[in-house]
Amino acid sequence: MAAYEFVLSTDDGLVTVYSDDVAEFAEAMDTEIVGINVNPRQRPELQGHPRLSGYAGPCWGGTTATGEPIIRYEDSHAHRALSM
Repeated sequence: MAAYEFVLSTDDGLVTVYSDDVAEFAEAMDTEIVGINVNPRQRPELQGHPRLSGYAGPCWGGTTATGEPIIRYEDSHAHRALSM
């Protein structure tokens, strides 16, 4: 199982939201799951996780205190801000 981390750009700055369910997050944020990650150059932990319209990811976010992988997504504005 994985933990999901979503970084969103808001009027007040960047906000991080955590969820156990990507589909539930996508529905709440009115975004689409547009495929599944199968990039063989990425970490094995990222394989098979959904790709979201308007979001960078899935990306590696480290591990939880219990060793679960954290799968990170960033909306396009957050991704640009964090890439600078």
